[in-house]
Amino acid sequence: MERLPERQVSGPTVALVEEFTSAQVAALQRALPTGATVLQDALGSGTIGQADYLVLMQESLDDDQLGALSSLQGVVTIDSGGATVSSEICDSLGVWTEGVVSPGPTSVAEHTVMMILALFKRLPTANQRLMDGVIVEGMAPFVTDQLNYSYNWVGLDLFEAVLGKTVGLVGVGQIGLVAAKLLVAFGCDVVYYKRNRFSPEEEQELGIRYLPFDELLAESHCVSLHNKFTPETEKMMGAREFALMPQGSFFVNTARGRLVDEDALMAALHSGHLAGAALDVFWWEPILPDSPLRSAPNLLMTPHTAGTPAGDNVALELGSAGRVIRRRHGVVR
Repeated sequence: MERLPERQVSGPTVALVEEFTSAQVAALQRALPTGATVLQDALGSGTIGQADYLVLMQESLDDDQLGALSSLQGVVTIDSGGATVSSEICDSLGVWTEGVVSPGPTSVAEHTVMMILALFKRLPTANQRLMDGVIVEGMAPFVTDQLNYSYNWVGLDLFEAVLGKTVGLVGVGQIGLVAAKLLVAFGCDVVYYKRNRFSPEEEQELGIRYLPFDELLAESHCVSLHNKFTPETEKMMGAREFALMPQGSFFVNTARGRLVDEDALMAALHSGHLAGAALDVFWWEPILPDSPLRSAPNLLMTPHTAGTPAGDNVALELGSAGRVIRRRHGVVR
């Protein structure tokens, strides 16, 4: 059969079902194919019928609304907003659908993994000793090359790779799921605990394994907390739970401060039972000027900066939506 010549499709019309700021729309426009037209508040203004592509965040469309869009080719949903369309109806209309992952959960997961790596590498201690000018006795500075260099001149007793270490994730929602994938990529043995366990097929696909809560605490070289805060989960990590963790293990919390009994955490750090901990969230935010956390040993803290700013998230999400449309629009026959 003779092949039809390819033709480049340009200038699609992209409808935003709701209103966004000019900066957010600009992020979408930059990512779209050349000549694309963006319609704001398309549902309210009555211009949605012109759409080749839809971008949905908060406002969902029902089946009748979708069926009335004769030129529609694709729908991009932004998962942080919760908008939905019927995939069955879209399939019947020959319309593709694709979701855009919010950068917020991914940013928190990245921050979590950064903290885990920093703890295993003893980064806070290494940095402090370096800045303080600590040099192991007998080491003198010299110009380095490929074969000649000074190793661990501040005299760290221990610093480790995460490869092969068991990392326990308590709560595996959006953030925990991304963290699990990143940690698996680093070669960690990832175990998890959550109320509704994944299916065996999902566990195999993710490369993680389930353990009951107490067993997870007892087997993990590092425990990372990802639960939501409720009255039931307040102080879910207390003296009993820290005592169950192995001597010399680590703890990370990028979820919510009140999940942790901070006095119990400090006791575990001061006693040396925990080799270190990292916190991005606290009972009091900002932490109080006289907070004993400021003097706790081997404690890495960041000022609740794991997630990206909300306004930036929307711009990033719309930019991602634009790239999806540009990739899907492309060349047609």
